[in-house]
Amino acid sequence: MKFKIFKLIVLYIGINLTSLAQDNLEDLEFLRGEGIITQEEYDILKGKKEVLDGKYLYEIRVNGNLESKVYEVLKKHGKNYFPLKEFFKIIKFNNYTLEGENKLKGFLGEDLREINIDLTNEEILKIDGDFYIEEELFKEIFLRSLRVDEENFKMNMFLNFSSPGEIENTLERTKEKLQDKEEANNLVYTNERVPFEIGYLRTKIDKIYSKNSGESFENTWDGSLEYEGAFLYGQLITAYDLKNRDFQDTKIIYGDLWRDHTLEIGSYSTEPRGTREWGGSFKKDKGYLITKDKVYVIRENVPIGSRVELLYMGIPIDVQDSINGVVTFENDEIKGDREYILKIYEADGKISLKKIDTASDYNQQNKGQIEYNMDFREVSQGDRVRLNSKIYYGLSDHTTLGLEYSRDVEEREGKYDYLNGGKLEVIYSNYIYSYPYTLVLGKEKTLEKLDDKSKGKFEMKGQIDIDKFRLKIRREEKENYYREKIQEEYSLEYRPINNLTLKYELDKRKLYSEKEEENKNYGISYSKSYKNFLVSGDYEKSTFNGDKYMMNFYYSGFRNFTTKWENTWENEGKDYEGAFSVFNSSSRNFDYSMELRYSPKNKGMVTFKFNCKLDNWFNFNMAVDKLGNQEYKFGLDRIIDLKNPSKNIDNMDSSRVKVITFVDSNNNNHCDHHEKKVENVKVKIGKKEVITDENGEGIFYGIPNHMVYDLNPIIRKPNFLLGKNKIQVKGRSTSTLEAYIPLKPMLTLRGLIKIDSDFTKNENQKMEIYRDILIRIKDKKNKVLDVSMADEEGIFEIAELLPGEYILEMDYMGEFYRIKSLRKNIQLDYDENIEKNNFIFNIEGEGIGLNE
Repeated sequence: MKFKIFKLIVLYIGINLTSLAQDNLEDLEFLRGEGIITQEEYDILKGKKEVLDGKYLYEIRVNGNLESKVYEVLKKHGKNYFPLKEFFKIIKFNNYTLEGENKLKGFLGEDLREINIDLTNEEILKIDGDFYIEEELFKEIFLRSLRVDEENFKMNMFLNFSSPGEIENTLERTKEKLQDKEEANNLVYTNERVPFEIGYLRTKIDKIYSKNSGESFENTWDGSLEYEGAFLYGQLITAYDLKNRDFQDTKIIYGDLWRDHTLEIGSYSTEPRGTREWGGSFKKDKGYLITKDKVYVIRENVPIGSRVELLYMGIPIDVQDSINGVVTFENDEIKGDREYILKIYEADGKISLKKIDTASDYNQQNKGQIEYNMDFREVSQGDRVRLNSKIYYGLSDHTTLGLEYSRDVEEREGKYDYLNGGKLEVIYSNYIYSYPYTLVLGKEKTLEKLDDKSKGKFEMKGQIDIDKFRLKIRREEKENYYREKIQEEYSLEYRPINNLTLKYELDKRKLYSEKEEENKNYGISYSKSYKNFLVSGDYEKSTFNGDKYMMNFYYSGFRNFTTKWENTWENEGKDYEGAFSVFNSSSRNFDYSMELRYSPKNKGMVTFKFNCKLDNWFNFNMAVDKLGNQEYKFGLDRIIDLKNPSKNIDNMDSSRVKVITFVDSNNNNHCDHHEKKVENVKVKIGKKEVITDENGEGIFYGIPNHMVYDLNPIIRKPNFLLGKNKIQVKGRSTSTLEAYIPLKPMLTLRGLIKIDSDFTKNENQKMEIYRDILIRIKDKKNKVLDVSMADEEGIFEIAELLPGEYILEMDYMGEFYRIKSLRKNIQLDYDENIEKNNFIFNIEGEGIGLNE
């Protein structure tokens, strides 16, 4: 009888434990196995867990990590309800607020995805101060997936956002990387500006055979010499036309002279042939310009001999060869507020990227920042100098002041006179209700009158972005020198989705003749890229120019080739022109392009172009069309380093890099006069390598400028290493670049601990003391670098240390003696002839001391 009562009590407890989900199948199986409950009772209890309403405790894993074993889940009418606040507590999420009693607002993950939860939803229950959310609604808001083991009361959640713990781990890893980067020492070497150093010569001579339709072949030739070298602390670039015996543009460029500004001074060739004009400029190059017709043109300086691809959305849309170190793209795909990439294939196989952003910045500057844009040019006909100077200065982070002075040259009645003018401009940017806007006010005035007419204007323009809309307004009030009295421009852009733009433009002009003109322009453009494919479509309708359609296709997924098919319809769709082309740019010795172009107006035309350059000396080009016009060109194209003509050089805009390896005995990363040079060190730049001679020197030839290269030394001498240094070079001119590579000697700290006889004479006691002394070596930032223990004779060693100052700590870790610790700054030095860095420590009195 007593056993039955005991059994019923256990059964009652089991039932209640089950209702609270504090047991699981293993518990029930244990009770059944011990004979405490029968099989029938086991089945009842197991069944009760599936049907009874109430609160159950679950083991919960989030993204695979165990977060809690007592997550309380409410079961009601066969549904699971998860407590929201408890869930937030488990994942340590606090970025939410309760707005009243009926709404919860939060921001999830790194991208701060906003959630708004209506707490009056019938699928949400408010119990005991928490909000229990029905399982499906909970998954929709927070989870990527959910697995629930109802028999064992376990669940595994995978979040659809980054948890606070994951974000914290990411930040910690980022912090560690930044700390490692901070501790690492980047040594970047560049060219020193020198008065003169002989540079590079490019020789180009071509034989040309050509014929027009119905005519016989004619032959001629063409040739040029191009030179680039250090001169007057800058970079001299010039060219000579061998056929016409005439110098082309000759200029000295001082790149990155001050805050990304470039100074250029030159003598420029102009018409008629043989006429030259002096000029110069000092400006920050943005990589593009806008013509008077609002056409965007990308123009950029690149290494001479380069071939450049223009990429939009990662797909090549055009390719051009550089001309005297400049590449120019004029393409209908180039528009404002877009980002393009120039992929520069240099003649020696190096590839570099440069970003071009055509977004309007209105010349805004940060507080204290200043930008110059100045140029002057001699006007040969009138023996005058044309001048234009613009300065923009940031008064604050919101306000920029612009000043402009111009001195133009104008012909009047057969004479050339100066025309002086100025402009004052104020640029203001800020936010209104979180919408960014820019406002520009400017007044321009010419001091002299022209034919008794005043030349000046007041300008107001502005821009504001409201969600997916951009509104631009421009108004000019002009004086009577101009045809227009008032000109107003309005532009409204709407971008409902990425890369889709709807645009409306209105241009209104009121003339001094009281006549009014108005031009409306509607446009829609869309671009879509998928893997290696890009499609771009445009439609424009203008009051003056009628309809224009464009549909272009680009594909770059077949090996190294890019294909493009461009289609344009103008004049209400009546005039069609199509072009299909194939080109490649990634081969060092074989570049070619082919173009097939068709236009009904021109009776169709096929152009085939082929270019092949072999081993930096032979060049071949051909072009033919359907009309019978043909041209074949072949000849010599070679670059020579005049300082070492035997070396094979592919690029004129390059540097000689001289590396010097030395023993940095004092660890200051500077080559002091007493420090020894190290021979037989292999140094690599990409695939090129040199081995330093007995003077520790080696020279690389033809390393292209304006790119950062890593110097990778392979140290063959034992007991030397590079340390935390990262050696890089970046050429800016053709002068020789010297890069010093410090090799760090690895030192060993050796110590001997002596115990004073007054302290103890017992050898066994001494051995016990030695074994209980902990030695730590720290850097100057108190970071522990290594730990050591003394042997039975009191000797210890700490190896692989660099020269420098350290903190040495010694602590007695035993219990039988009272010995004060030692903390001492020590200096480790390198001398290949003298044994250094041996220290003796004494234990006497009450502590450890250094025998100095």
